[in-house]
Amino acid sequence: MLFLLAWWSVRARKVSFAGSLVAMLCAQALVTVCGVLLDSGHRAAPGQGGTDVVSFVVPFGFICLFVMAFAISGAFALSVQQRTREIALLRAVAATPGQVRRMVAYEALVVTVLAAVPGCGLGLLLAVGLRACLVTQGLIPGVFRLHFGPASISIAVLICWVTAEAAVWSSGRRASRVRAVQALGEASVPRRRVGVARTCLGLAVLIGGVWGLAVIRGSGGSDAANTAGAMVMVLMTAVGLLAPWIGKLAGSVLGLLCQLLFPVVGLLVKSNLTAAFRRLGTAATPLALTVAFAAVALFVPQMKWHEMSKQDRQRMVAERIVQSAGDGLPDSAAATISGAAGVGTAVATTGSYVTVVDDPESPQSGPGGIAQIVSDGPLDEVLDLGVVQGGIGQLGAGDVALSEDLARRAHVRAGDEVRVTLEDDQVAKARVAAVYSRSRGFGDAVLPQRLAAGHLYGRPLLLDAVYVRAQPGREQQLDDSLASLHRAEPSWQVLDRDAYRAEALRRQDASMTVTYLLLGVVTVFTSISVVNTLVMTTMERSGEFALLRLVGATRRQVARMMLLETAVIVLTALLVGSLVAGAVLAVFSQALTGSSHPRLEGATLALILGGAGALALATGVSTTRIALRQRPSAALRGAE
Repeated sequence: MLFLLAWWSVRARKVSFAGSLVAMLCAQALVTVCGVLLDSGHRAAPGQGGTDVVSFVVPFGFICLFVMAFAISGAFALSVQQRTREIALLRAVAATPGQVRRMVAYEALVVTVLAAVPGCGLGLLLAVGLRACLVTQGLIPGVFRLHFGPASISIAVLICWVTAEAAVWSSGRRASRVRAVQALGEASVPRRRVGVARTCLGLAVLIGGVWGLAVIRGSGGSDAANTAGAMVMVLMTAVGLLAPWIGKLAGSVLGLLCQLLFPVVGLLVKSNLTAAFRRLGTAATPLALTVAFAAVALFVPQMKWHEMSKQDRQRMVAERIVQSAGDGLPDSAAATISGAAGVGTAVATTGSYVTVVDDPESPQSGPGGIAQIVSDGPLDEVLDLGVVQGGIGQLGAGDVALSEDLARRAHVRAGDEVRVTLEDDQVAKARVAAVYSRSRGFGDAVLPQRLAAGHLYGRPLLLDAVYVRAQPGREQQLDDSLASLHRAEPSWQVLDRDAYRAEALRRQDASMTVTYLLLGVVTVFTSISVVNTLVMTTMERSGEFALLRLVGATRRQVARMMLLETAVIVLTALLVGSLVAGAVLAVFSQALTGSSHPRLEGATLALILGGAGALALATGVSTTRIALRQRPSAALRGAE
């Protein structure tokens, strides 16, 4: 019986449930994309790029789930709020609180089912397009195939349904607590009190986010970059929980400003914002999420690559770099290049991973990072690592060099003895010969081949690069000899500094492609959520607009009132989103560069703030015009 009532409620209130349906459709599309790609990545054979796809989908999926929860929660919460009078009538005719909650839950199920087929179909198309884009950019091989299994699609629908039920639980519980005798009276006046439990939970999440930022501030730049997105989620969760208080504060302050600037319309705006502060907070939240996520997703990689490029220019002393177009250079390449005519110094590097052991009984514990295994030779003649303690010219068989970040986390200095583990997890003792500062884009540790050779699982040592410096006055002879080596070994690429930086820029562009894909998909989803919220909150007030016009207000005055209210929503969202993004970016900048003033490009910042503001204002203005097209008498009848 309740399921039928929920079905007829959805059919009768198409406008009220339209936003929820659109949000659910987009959510199912995103989750289906993640499910299909994740399933395909696990099914892929070795060498088909399955691992790369899974590593991309996992963080992408977590962000999509978070944004999806925000969008669905806001849409369903608004839908339930708009039908408070209807729910109050059900309570007045003896509906129990449990029946009201179950009816709201059934409504979420109906919307989920209606959105399942088009949402999953759109998700499959997006998965095909995303795969094609990743193949085009060279991020995965063309042999990677998609698997459209029923399990991944069913799980996507189930996840969206569970999320929707969790989203409407709070709203349904709040609506069901109206007492039957007071139902109609309470339905006609916006609820003024903010729940104590919600406020306490919001403050707890906010305190946890601030504490997390304080911890990240003392960590390395890589750790800060990896957790920047997570901190946006935590802080925006706090914003969502504290949205009524944000709306109350913004409504009071900005409403007073509107009254001072526009005495006639501004008074009405202030009254509306003060009375309906919940609506203000709910409308501003998705727009603030769009601003915060877009700013962090764009600026964090830009800041990271800028710092890496800066340190790479400072670090590079070698005149030529020899790399392989394939899987790597053979171990003998270092000796071959060293013996070439005109070569003064040649040092080979190989990437690995190192962990500094805190407890000998637990080799896996302790800080770690990317390590560079180097061949014998004066390293400081080809790379200037910015040594701040000790010396790095010649590393002995038992020496290591650590970055400032890793040395700080491991609580060691130059001259100290440390225990380290490499790929085989075996503990080796070493002496810290040097501590260096220019580690971005290079590694947190430098180890000699003689120390690392026995800890590579028995695999052959493949070199990533050989850094070469010419003998004084023999640069041309060096170029000739390296050109001869390239003709003999076509897979050996000989790069000068400019070509090496161009190759690094190409890798940066390829890496940023993934970021832009993620940002583009999520921004579209959050933009749809912003439009949904503004449309639902504006169309809900068609009866209010009609009443204002019946008592003498002109359409122009009502439109100006809504323009001011939308401007307040936009300004509130931009301030909150900028505050969240600014806090995360400042902490990331401090961890990365030592300065809490992040380097932000004005054009990108203007695009984010201007685009979000223009979207919201355009939506609010156009929706108001549509609502004002109705005759006042017809609008009042429709609002009843």
